[in-house]
Order: sequence, then C-alpha cells, then structure tokens
Amino acid sequence: MKQLWNRNFTILTIGSIISAFGNAGASVAFGFLIYAETKSPLLLALFIVSNIIPRLLTNMFIGPFIDRTSRKKIIVILDLLISLFFAVIGSILWTGYFNMILFTVLAMLFGVIDTIYQVAFMSLFPEVVTQGMHSKAYSISSIIWPISAAIMTPLAAYLQEQVLNGIAILMIANAVIFFITALIETQINLTEKLNQSPVQKGRFRNDIKEGILYYKKERGILGIGLLFACFSFVYAASDILRMPFFVNHPVYTLQDFSFIVSAGAIGRLIGGTIHYMFKYPVHKKFLIAVSVYFTVEILSATLLFMPYVFMVIFSFIVGLLSVTSFNIRMSSTQVYIPSSIRGRVNSTQQLLWNLGSIIGAIVIGLTAEYSGIPYQYIILMASIVSLCAIVMFPIRLRSEFKKIYNVDV
Repeated sequence: MKQLWNRNFTILTIGSIISAFGNAGASVAFGFLIYAETKSPLLLALFIVSNIIPRLLTNMFIGPFIDRTSRKKIIVILDLLISLFFAVIGSILWTGYFNMILFTVLAMLFGVIDTIYQVAFMSLFPEVVTQGMHSKAYSISSIIWPISAAIMTPLAAYLQEQVLNGIAILMIANAVIFFITALIETQINLTEKLNQSPVQKGRFRNDIKEGILYYKKERGILGIGLLFACFSFVYAASDILRMPFFVNHPVYTLQDFSFIVSAGAIGRLIGGTIHYMFKYPVHKKFLIAVSVYFTVEILSATLLFMPYVFMVIFSFIVGLLSVTSFNIRMSSTQVYIPSSIRGRVNSTQQLLWNLGSIIGAIVIGLTAEYSGIPYQYIILMASIVSLCAIVMFPIRLRSEFKKIYNVDV
C-alpha cells in the first residue's frame, strides 16, 4: 500500500506549515503598515513592485544553481536568513521608526531570498512524495497557506489597530518561527535527483539554454506560464485595492476586510480537504480547470459590487475553487517536468508570473492614484486581461494542456 506520510514528506510539510504562518502574517501586516503610514495606493503598489523586481532578476539566473545544488540545504540556510531578516525588522519597528526607503530596500532583499526559497521548495517537494500520491500531496500543500491566512489576517489587523508595537511583535515572532522551521528541516534525509552533467566552461549558459529550449518543445508548459502571468496582472489589482477599498469605505473597516480574506482561506481549506479525500476523473481534469478559471475570475471581478454577505460568500467560493486550479496545475506540471530541469523551469515560470505582477502593480497603482475611478471598477476592468488569457492559452492550446493535466498523478 502506498504511503503519503513518509518521514521526509511529514518533515517538509510541518516545516512549510510553520513558515506559512510567518509569511502570511508578515505579508498582510506589511500591507496594513505601508497603507496606514502613506494612505497612497500608488506607494503601496510601488512597495509591492520593489519586492517583485528582485524576484524577476533572481529568477533569470537561479534555475541552473538550484538544479545542481542540494535543495534541502538551500531551504535550511534561507530559513535561517529569513529568521534574521524578521528579527532585524521587528527590532526597527519596535523603536517606532518608519522610513519608506529603508523598508523598500528590505522588501527588495526579502524578494531575492524568498524567490530562491520558493523555487528550491517547489523543486524539492515532488521528490519527497511517493509515486502516485502527488494529487493528495498537493491537496495538503494547497491548504497550508489558507489555514495560515485565515488565522493571521484577522490577527494582523487586530495587532495593527489595537496593540502598541503589534506589527513589531508579529515580526519578532516570525523570527522565532523560521528558526524553528530550519531546525526541523535539517532532519530531511533524501538522495536528490540533481543535474549531474559535467561542469565546464560555458556550462551555466548552456544550462539556461536547455531551460529555454524546453519551453520551445513544451508549448503546454509555456502556455501555463503565460496564463498565470496574466492572472498575476489581475491579482495585483485585488492585492493593491481591496484593502484600501475597505479602509476608505464609510461603513466597512479593516476587520471587515480581514473576514473577507478569512472566508477565502476557509474555502481553500475545505477545497483542499475535498481533494485529499476524492480524486477528480482524470479525463475531465482539463475541463474542470478551465471551468474553474472562468468562474474564479468572474466572481473575483464582481466581488466588491456585492452586499457584504455576498462578498463573504463569493470569497469563500473563490477560495474553494482556487484549490482545484492549484491542485490540478501543480500536481500535473511538477510530475510532468523532469527533476533535473525542474529548477530552471520553475524559476522561469516564476519569472513570468512576477512580470505579470510588476506590470499589474504599476498599471493598477497609477490608475488608482490619478484616475479617480472607483477601486471596484478598476478591478473589474483588469479582469478583461485574465478572461482573454483563458481563451488565448488553455482553450486555444487545449491539446497541449490536456497532455499535462489529464494524467493520473
């Protein structure tokens, strides 16, 4: 009988749960802090971009390194660095000092560290999963972030509004959390499948070239990358504008916003549980994914036009369905991509997604700052990009997508 919860999978999952709580709290808290200090959606957008641009540059070069280096060691070392990072930020915030330039520089540094970590983690994760159990494994992975977001978003909102030095306390707690995570992850015992081709002059350039040629051959993988680059453009609108919409609303509050986030997280939690217990028909996975793409984009685009109770319901449904999209995409693509090239492909995928996020953040930030268009209408207009992308990529390249998605993993 195949076993999912082997030693390595259990350790890596426990580590990712602990770090997810830290990341969720930090990302939400920084958004609250920056907007509270500046009251500017454009500055919030530029802060987000400052975190993404280093990710973009890092993604261009990190793939060959990750394919040749122990991904476990990379993860452990970076968790220790992140622990130190949060300890420094917490100490600065404890003094009451706020400087937009300083925190922008720190956001850029974190962007580099987190990018390397995410690509290494994505490339290692399939290796700790028993063959044939990847769908279940990614259903577990898909609920980790929702659980942390459901708990940490209201907590971060409470700390920001009600507790003196609340965000500083949260950052110092994150430092402890990531240190514990690093200690846990040292216990992973795995023979990793790395790129073993000889290292010689020009090898780095050839490694990058191999990654690019893989995309030329695998149009479905390229289509997935471009599709989610377009999704990232639209997600930037929601990431930047939803929180200010609630803060500036005559009736709603920051806590109301946090409950919207929690509703989506609870939806993801339930969706992940369903994926763990039941398996979708293999031959219908592509059809299910495309249906989910359309539904999620439409609901997300119209959410802020609804009465508050429907906002909560829509957010819950989006979370529920988003897990389906995540599970089908991640379990299928990570098994489909050979391990020896997975780092390069994952880094390129993230490069495309980061490009979408940067363009989206700049366009949306400028539009919100200077156009005077209500935030909910900007989000609605942005959704045109994602809806067109669904037609352009998975529908137009359906045979390539089916080859990846409609596989029993």
